[in-house]
Amino acid sequence: MHGNTSGRRSLRRIAAITAGLTLGLGLGVSAHASQPAAPHRAPLAAAAQARTVSGRTGDALTGIADFYGAYIDAQTDADPGLKLMNTLRSHYLDPAFSRRLVAWERENHADGVLRAQSIPARWTVTEKSRSKGGAVEAVVTLTWEHGAPVKLSVVMTPAHRIVRISPAR
Repeated sequence: MHGNTSGRRSLRRIAAITAGLTLGLGLGVSAHASQPAAPHRAPLAAAAQARTVSGRTGDALTGIADFYGAYIDAQTDADPGLKLMNTLRSHYLDPAFSRRLVAWERENHADGVLRAQSIPARWTVTEKSRSKGGAVEAVVTLTWEHGAPVKLSVVMTPAHRIVRISPAR
């Protein structure tokens, strides 16, 4: 009986491997064949996967991410009169820094928060360091559909005010 059971297991394993290879090859050919004809299908498949975004109340890193997300959304939504963008700036930016940022924008003809003249398609916020006083420095990476990503160093105080936005080193 041992030999017979072992034989059935081997047959099942071979059948499973054969089915897996057939399915894998079939999907590979199907995906390869349909890719040039329907390039829009790949993003739909990726969008079907569940994603998670989390944050913590009172956390400076979450505050920086919230600011950049809302600020970019406000630009994307064609904020009439820049009302939301100005409200976000007055809420998150330190007043002295905000004045310096406006001067930088006049001189450089670009948005000082994004350090660009256009709106990025994606962004990530990564903590770089925390000071003993509780300030957080983060690297904000802005990515456009075309062109190189821009990395910014953003510093937020424990009072949740951004006091610096500069090119990351």
